[in-house]
Amino acid sequence: MPQPLRELRVKNAYVNHKAIIASQGVKITGKDLEKTLAGTPIFVAKKPDEIEVLKDEASKVVSSMLSAIKLQERGVYVQASTLGSLEALLAFLKQSKIPYCGVNIGPVHKRDVMKASVMLEHDSQWAVILAFDVKVEREAQEIADNVGVKIFTADIIYHLFDNFLLHRKVHTHIHTHTRKEITFLKLKTVKLLVFCIH
Repeated sequence: MPQPLRELRVKNAYVNHKAIIASQGVKITGKDLEKTLAGTPIFVAKKPDEIEVLKDEASKVVSSMLSAIKLQERGVYVQASTLGSLEALLAFLKQSKIPYCGVNIGPVHKRDVMKASVMLEHDSQWAVILAFDVKVEREAQEIADNVGVKIFTADIIYHLFDNFLLHRKVHTHIHTHTRKEITFLKLKTVKLLVFCIH
């Protein structure tokens, strides 16, 4: 653990502890940690035969956490970097009365775009992926552009929310005023090019 009242980003000697009680920030090192899911419990195998049992237990924990999220039939698709940030974003969306039909943790992949594209058949305003503090794979972005799914990315929830509200405002405007032409609308880093059918 870092020394008390020391900055984590500055290299300092760490203090080793056998056990930690209460809430504490720790730095964990090891192989393949990019495959871990932040916000979930840590399981330690003391014998080699415990590894498979603990893998199953970890899988059950993640499955139960994700299945506890109440999804709607129609809504946006939500992607976040950690379980905690996903919970924070979902709480914000619920408070803002924005429904969500799917969630995932980690980078936006092709399969996430395909899941979000289902909303194009029902109500295109919901054919959106809100990606909070995650990367979007190049292939996923290309597919989204081709099928018409919008991907909004941000490291701050409020920026993500503002971009989505702009999208809904433009979508509503297009569907209520189909004879008007909208050319370019720009907000921060979001550009929309929209052609209206007469």
